Amino acid sequence: MYNVRSQIIRQVRRLHSYRASDPIEEELRGWNYHMPPIKPRRYLGLSMSDVAYRYCDTKRDVYLRRVLKVQGEQRSALVLGQSVHEVLASVSNEIVKLLSLGYKPWAAIEAIFRKANKVSNLCPQQFFKFCEEVYKAFALDLISDFSDSTSFLPIISEFRVDGTPLGLSPRLSVDAITQLSLVVEIKVANMQEFHKLALAGYALALESALELPIDFGSLIYINGINKNTPEFKYEVYYISPDLRKEFIDARDEVIDMVSEGRDPGMPTACSPSCPFLNYCNKG
Repeated sequence: MYNVRSQIIRQVRRLHSYRASDPIEEELRGWNYHMPPIKPRRYLGLSMSDVAYRYCDTKRDVYLRRVLKVQGEQRSALVLGQSVHEVLASVSNEIVKLLSLGYKPWAAIEAIFRKANKVSNLCPQQFFKFCEEVYKAFALDLISDFSDSTSFLPIISEFRVDGTPLGLSPRLSVDAITQLSLVVEIKVANMQEFHKLALAGYALALESALELPIDFGSLIYINGINKNTPEFKYEVYYISPDLRKEFIDARDEVIDMVSEGRDPGMPTACSPSCPFLNYCNKG
C-alpha cells in the first residue's frame, strides 16, 4: 500500500555504508553510563521530550514545568497524538492475536475491519473518523508485511525502559523495537530535525538496559487529519556518533538549566500547540 518494505530496505542499505565510515565509539554506547560523556551531571529523571524536543526553542517550557511546576494546558495536538498511539497499539495487538490463532492474512484483515469502530473507545469524537482510517491503513500495512517471511513494520506495543542511568525517567516509553534492532518513534506532526534526538536518547537508554547495540532508528510520521485520510511516512536514520553527542549535549543543557533554576527567556516564536502558551502570554 505504501511500499513500506522497499522504503525501509533501501534506507537501511544506505545507512550501512554510513555506519562503516563513521563507527560508534565505545564511549558513546549507553552501557557506558558510569563514565563521561554518557554519565549525567545529575539524576533528575528527565523525560525524553524535556531533552529532545525544541518546539520551544529556548526550552522555557521545560523550565516552567520542571522549575516553576506550572501545570500546562491539554492541547488538541497532544490529544490527537495520544489517541493515534493508542489506535496503533490496539491494531498491532489485534493482528498478533489473530495471526497466532491461525487466521489467514485475508481473514485477519476482514476481522480487523469489522472491529474498526472500536476506536471510538480510544479517541475523542472529533478525531474518530481519522483514527478509524489510521486503524484500517496500518492494519493493511502490517498484514501485507507479515505475509512475507521477514517483517519490517513494528508491532506498536510500548516498551518500558529505565532511563535512570542516563539521568532520564525510570519509565521511558519506547513506541516499538523491530527485529532489525530499529528503535521506533511515532509522530503525529510535521517533520522536525530534533525528532531524531529522541531516537538517539531511546537508543542510549536501551543500550544501557539491554547491553545490546542499537544503531538505527525510524520515525513514523502520520498526518492527513484535515482530510481524514492518513498519510504515513517512514524515515530511517543511523544513530551516529554526532547524533549521540548532540543528545548528550542537549541533556546536559537541560540539567544545568533546571539545577540552576535559570529562566532561559522567551522563544523567538511560540508554537500554537504549546501547553504553556497562555501562561507566557500573560507574563
